[in-house]
Amino acid sequence: MDTMKTGAYLAMLRKARGQTQQEAAEQLGVSNKTISKWESGGGLPDITVLPALAELYGITVDDILAGETLTERRRTLLEGETAARKKRLLVRLRTRFDVCLAISLALAGLAFLALPYVSLAALPLSAAAVWVGYILVSHPIRYGDVKADADLWRNLYQKLLAASAVQWGAFLARSHYGSQSMDWERGGVVWAYDDWKPVAFCAGLLALYAVFQWRLKRTAGAELLPGPWKMWLAWGFWAVCFLALWTLADGRYDQAMTPWINKYGMDVFQDSRFEHWPKLRAVRDEELLPYVWARRGVLAAGTAAGLGLLGWTARRWSRRKKPKEPLAAPQK
Repeated sequence: MDTMKTGAYLAMLRKARGQTQQEAAEQLGVSNKTISKWESGGGLPDITVLPALAELYGITVDDILAGETLTERRRTLLEGETAARKKRLLVRLRTRFDVCLAISLALAGLAFLALPYVSLAALPLSAAAVWVGYILVSHPIRYGDVKADADLWRNLYQKLLAASAVQWGAFLARSHYGSQSMDWERGGVVWAYDDWKPVAFCAGLLALYAVFQWRLKRTAGAELLPGPWKMWLAWGFWAVCFLALWTLADGRYDQAMTPWINKYGMDVFQDSRFEHWPKLRAVRDEELLPYVWARRGVLAAGTAAGLGLLGWTARRWSRRKKPKEPLAAPQK
């Protein structure tokens, strides 16, 4: 764009309306110096001011950018060039994004393999590749009407979510938490709090979904996954709560059962010897049955909540797919 040509064009339009620079500045909400800078070729109007400037002079934004009043044929050619440029930019974006996604998934796969030194360096490099992909889709202003291409941006953010979930899983697989104890039967080291990794994975996935959903909604006004986003958050919250309570109840149950299994074997509750040891059986029931019922209670509550959530989801989907018919036909 030629700033001198655009400036002379704006000055001509203002003078044709018989306005001074001060009057035009007051109507646009800018300073007199800004109008003078535009008309002298010192700069172009900001993108937020262009629509108001075009309305003030009774022209189009394309006319201002071209520095002349375009004919219909010229405007059509310009729109075609803009559409072709946008298409080229989108193809370039998809190519760069897919390359970053492939690199990140390959590096995350290397992290899962637990190769000496290689896996240690692969995970941060994979995260860096995903970050580059996120930067590519976080600045879509140059690609035109983003809301018109909502499906494209949804697909890109879904891929980002999948790659981030793989990286989060690889990170949890390669890390250990809590105190350690020796497992003599297996001949290895058991990390006491590794049982909480499924809970951590679901919680991290839920946080990633919330972040990407917020960003996509702000960028393109679209949903990350089909259906209301609150429904997916509800499912994620249910998974985190159920896994956390089950891990807690099951861990306490295993902790209470271990000394009894070491002494009487795996069939603690089916062992017929306890029929002849009423006092020992009473001690066993007093120590173990609360944890047994706690596991069953968590399982029952989680199942009930899951079924209720499933029914609510099915109801939302049925209403979404089958809109209500009008009670009466519209009057002609």
